[in-house]
Amino acid sequence: MRISYRAHGGALDYWQRRWDGVAVDSGEINLNRYPGLYAERTINATRPDGPVLEAGCGAGRVLRHYHERGVPIIGMDFIASVLAAIKGEDPGIPLTAGDITKLPFPDESFSAVLAFGLYHGLENHLEDAMADTRRILKPGGLLCASMRLDNLQNRVTDNMAEGAMAEGPRRFHKLNLTSGEFKTLVGDAGFEVLNVNYVENMSFLYKYSILRHASQRVFQESAARGAGYRFNLAGNALQRLAMTMMPAQMANLAVITARAV
Repeated sequence: MRISYRAHGGALDYWQRRWDGVAVDSGEINLNRYPGLYAERTINATRPDGPVLEAGCGAGRVLRHYHERGVPIIGMDFIASVLAAIKGEDPGIPLTAGDITKLPFPDESFSAVLAFGLYHGLENHLEDAMADTRRILKPGGLLCASMRLDNLQNRVTDNMAEGAMAEGPRRFHKLNLTSGEFKTLVGDAGFEVLNVNYVENMSFLYKYSILRHASQRVFQESAARGAGYRFNLAGNALQRLAMTMMPAQMANLAVITARAV
């Protein structure tokens, strides 16, 4: 396990600023890319066995997509202001403020939990969070979760960020686990790991605007979050080559799908 550091005020400060700085997501999401691709597979596999929890729903891109399509889904986040913003756009959407290490739900409440970009944001109590996720899932329920990988891609990204940071204190930013460490974490909490996918999400190559799709040359996070981080022809060729040759090293994330046992 490796820890990434940044020059910000800590995890709560980082996410507060992150979500206060973007508009509430619409229900539009690319189902051919992360996270839509993996959310769709999980939702389809669990219907109609019960409600779904999106833990760490952020600005609501996955949550609103499925809520608008009639899926019984609840969004949870620990940033109250982003939940209030989502509620302002859609007063009928079910939302809960909560802590992933001590979830405010009874045992065996959900048929599935979606957790994209959540667990690697925990400075402490990662095992507790995974165990409590298992507690609220029905036997046979599915977990679909991502983890920032400890690999070449993220080491390059962290080195680039370090070089761009001003002098000053560095605070916890994100955990980085190998895929083996991630599988062990999930398995030890009472899950059977069904599959692991290596996901590129935002490659360090995307940081070079010359390689981005024309529609994203000027970066706007809300638009990129909905459509996915898109490359132009040259960027696509480079990224596909990298992912073909070294998928475990060039992915940002591992996405695990696991069954509660």
